[in-house]
Amino acid sequence: MTLNELRNLFRENLLVEAVIEPSTQGGAWIVEFRHTRGGFVLLTDCHGEECHYDDLDMASKSAMAVGFQQVRIETRNEL
Repeated sequence: MTLNELRNLFRENLLVEAVIEPSTQGGAWIVEFRHTRGGFVLLTDCHGEECHYDDLDMASKSAMAVGFQQVRIETRNEL
């Protein structure tokens, strides 16, 4: 979902939290939002492609632009 679509869901109190996690593309981050009905909604561009961020600051700013005051950052430890 685009930033504007996610803002609308946030205003309707349908999003619970914002989460930043590593993308499958090495070194990049994605932003997703937990929905009140369960599951996650991914931040995408206007073409439906997931947005990738090179640093946590930019990812956090996008998550906060939806309306959240704090963002959870997930890291994966691979062995």
